[in-house]
Amino acid sequence: MTLKIGIIGCGGIAATHMKGYAAAKGIEVVACADISLERAKAFATKFDIPRAYDDYKKLLEAEKLNAVSVCTPNYAHSEPTMLALDAGLAVLCEKPMAMNAAEASEMVDKVRAKKGLLTIGHHFRFQPYVKFARQAIERGDLGQIYFGRSHALRRRGIPGWGQFHIKEKSGGGPLVDIGVHTLDLIVWLMGSPEPATVSGTVYTKFGNRKDFFTTWGEYKRDEYDVEDYACGMVKFTNGATLLLEASWAAHLPEMDNYRQMILGDKGGAVISPFLAGEPPLRLMYSSGEAVVNAVPEAYPEVDVYIAEIAHFLACVRGEAEVLIKPEESLNIQRIMDSVYLSSERGREVVVAEEFGAKKKARR
Repeated sequence: MTLKIGIIGCGGIAATHMKGYAAAKGIEVVACADISLERAKAFATKFDIPRAYDDYKKLLEAEKLNAVSVCTPNYAHSEPTMLALDAGLAVLCEKPMAMNAAEASEMVDKVRAKKGLLTIGHHFRFQPYVKFARQAIERGDLGQIYFGRSHALRRRGIPGWGQFHIKEKSGGGPLVDIGVHTLDLIVWLMGSPEPATVSGTVYTKFGNRKDFFTTWGEYKRDEYDVEDYACGMVKFTNGATLLLEASWAAHLPEMDNYRQMILGDKGGAVISPFLAGEPPLRLMYSSGEAVVNAVPEAYPEVDVYIAEIAHFLACVRGEAEVLIKPEESLNIQRIMDSVYLSSERGREVVVAEEFGAKKKARR
């Protein structure tokens, strides 16, 4: 059976989804939708998509689909996902899952009520060296995992396109833009423990300054109301601890640093995909009185966007189990919301009290 696919949102990230769909067999992208009909038509022409709409609701009503990719801006992730699930469609929603934990919780409830299929676009998980690290952890090579550190750091990288710099549209700054990727990755590698408490602080030191120079294009400085640096400490219910950082702008030694570190009582792991001179994965083990660094020799070449779409389609066909579960993404959303809330209050946040299932999540 040929799967019929729809694309909701025709911006830059939608093109990466199309790259994956173009490489897939047994599927057809039959329609796309965007609030700008001109943009939708241009997207349809570029990727040879038969029909374009100016409203995703029209797409859902008119087309007989099996699945959709939700590639809208952050503020428009939840509603299209919910309506697509109502229509019985499988959904690949771009990250972050939602604007806040309240929306994400409603999405999880909808998936359960409809017995639907929802996954979130955290493509970092599809890197071959990440799979290698995950397998080592699952085998018990690192022992009991008790600590993690997550970096998603840019020295000068405030996006100069879209509405990333406006909280009402994006939900936050670098924490929800790039930090969400590394946060998802490291929490998953740590075994997806439940967050217990979060202490966090966010800063806006550069983004709203007229004299700030950026290498990622210009934006309206007077509209900038998100952080440009975020940090936090997460304590999990299993006793493990995580330190996290995310920045678009800071006086850092590297242009980009996405290093992740995990410590267990038998070994450790460092993932550093974008740092020149460092292998993407190092494993550290005890050997007598020494600690030995182990560097896997080679990995297969993988395009993570193609791998992400291939996995999604396999899930739609019932050939694979969802790798990035919505419940996991909900916990990531709770952690991020807790960082912002902790910064606002100036104290530690108990996650279950503020964002737990038994209490209405804060919007």
